[in-house]
Amino acid sequence: MQKDLYGQPIEKKRLKIYADEIQEVENIVTGEKWLYSGAIYELESRPILKELIDTRYWKDKSDWRNYREKNDSLIHWAEIANDHNKKNVIKRWLEWLVRDCAPQKRRFHFSIHGINLTKLHEEEFGTNQQFNNIYNRFFRSMLQRSIKSFFKGKIVITDVFHEEGQQQVHKNFPWHLMYKLKTDPRLEFKSTKINFLPKSHRDSEGDKRSNIIQLGDVLLGIFKDLHCGVNLDTYPENKKEILETEFVRKLLVRRIIRNPSNINSSYGYFNRFSISLFPKYSSVHRSLYRKIDNYYDLSKITLGYYYQRNPRLFP
Repeated sequence: MQKDLYGQPIEKKRLKIYADEIQEVENIVTGEKWLYSGAIYELESRPILKELIDTRYWKDKSDWRNYREKNDSLIHWAEIANDHNKKNVIKRWLEWLVRDCAPQKRRFHFSIHGINLTKLHEEEFGTNQQFNNIYNRFFRSMLQRSIKSFFKGKIVITDVFHEEGQQQVHKNFPWHLMYKLKTDPRLEFKSTKINFLPKSHRDSEGDKRSNIIQLGDVLLGIFKDLHCGVNLDTYPENKKEILETEFVRKLLVRRIIRNPSNINSSYGYFNRFSISLFPKYSSVHRSLYRKIDNYYDLSKITLGYYYQRNPRLFP
């Protein structure tokens, strides 16, 4: 067992990771094509799953069982439309995220990584299963970068979960993450493969851990709509209402996006919530841009959703 300078054993943090992605989407303002990956990180010593489930079913209400069926819907951002039951579950989850920002809590960690496909040289990723090759490469980068930012010391990753999808049949994706990162002295993997979770959280057909996957899908969907813009003529009122919540307007937009490095925020989001966009410049192999920081300055990005509504606010 590792010991600190005083001879005391260093306790390893044990971590579970829950991941999902949004495939190619076009930015309405710029015409660029983007891919997004996202992950939620759960420390075993500070679990979040039970509270997410309790929040879904509104278990702090004495008669919560009367509403269980309404609150049991599968939550996917793309499928909310005018379903008020799904909207209400999402709003409660986002309220929970805000409450978790209290100094004595702060258990929740998440990261989003956007890839500007328009500025990639896709031929570098082969022609067979090109999307999966691109996703595999940048998914690994996001996790390694986020874990190093969020957690200090030795990290034991007990499980990596991903929503079921085409990545399951990719020849490298299920095992490549562990293989590539096993050389990182700070990381230890207890599993040799990524575990794929069903979309459903229901006991009869799914896995309760998919509640976390569904929340990750919501966070990805919210950021994607903010960043790439939407069709304002057909955008559901439910989603508009969600984008007006405290989590989105005050925490996500005004702080995480516009002031990502504020270590003094009362929300305590620095090194807990991370959003990154890459690459800012197109480059070819051995180009100078391959050697410099090619990430976007998050605080200066144009959010398409707000640009569409008032272009004069943006340069």
